[in-house]
Amino acid sequence: MKILPIQEAYSRKFERQRRIPQLEYHASGHCVHIGKLSPGCYRCFVPEPYQYNILTGRACTLKCLYCPVFQGRSEQTKKEIVTRMAGICYDSLEPDFRPSAVSFSGGGEPLFHLDVLSGYMSLFRQIEGETGVKPWYYLYTNGLLAERKILLKLKEMGFDEIRFHIGASNFSKKVYRHMAEAVRHFKAVTVETPAWPPHRKKLFEMLPMLEEMGVKHLNIGEVMVNRLNIRKILEAMPNAEIYECYEMHLDDGGLVYDILGEVLRSKYSYSVLDCNSFVKSIQRAPGKWKFHEEIKGLCAEYRR
Repeated sequence: MKILPIQEAYSRKFERQRRIPQLEYHASGHCVHIGKLSPGCYRCFVPEPYQYNILTGRACTLKCLYCPVFQGRSEQTKKEIVTRMAGICYDSLEPDFRPSAVSFSGGGEPLFHLDVLSGYMSLFRQIEGETGVKPWYYLYTNGLLAERKILLKLKEMGFDEIRFHIGASNFSKKVYRHMAEAVRHFKAVTVETPAWPPHRKKLFEMLPMLEEMGVKHLNIGEVMVNRLNIRKILEAMPNAEIYECYEMHLDDGGLVYDILGEVLRSKYSYSVLDCNSFVKSIQRAPGKWKFHEEIKGLCAEYRR
């Protein structure tokens, strides 16, 4: 393993960007993309005081080698869930309560916990009626449980978008089928999966399939590295190079920008976001609370 100086790591990234003149830049350069992004991505780059990424549960159907989340935690208690809901109700009484999006992910697989999802969505739909505020609702899933009957339940709950981490299942044919089914029922389907170098071949094989099935957005960025996954990463990639940008990240050897270039060459219709270390930095560090620029035109518009 090699820890790259930030000067070298950042220079590599900027050189990769310079090679693709069609790239668009927003949020003072933290957001690098082609095409209009998902409405759920808007809040990553603006200082909204009410942002919700809700943990439904910690159990997961898979154990990704690069997963940066501790898997040994116990499930949430009913008290924890009720306390979280009470906080949301309290927030909704504030005069500036206008969240643009609400997401569900956390450390596990949300589709394991449909009852919790249903409870939260019932609460948000009630708040909609009281406040007139309609956020964009989406969830992350590895896709293994996202069969038709589950997708229809999610649609009935009020979800606008489903995001699939297809790399988690090693690009399972089953998950591809579930993605194609999801495209039929939701305003947007997004693939959000890491630029894990051992997946390079399968990532490129994925690109025309996304176009064919009608996926709207592809979010792809370098793997975050921490004490929970670094040993497994080094076993798979003994010569891994990592660098710090708010958190530690695996340099992907240019994989994200190779994919961006292929999408442009093939004239695929979906957007691609380099959901990289700089995105994570502006999401989680104080920088987001500085005014960068007007980015209302950043995201696609869908009927709410």
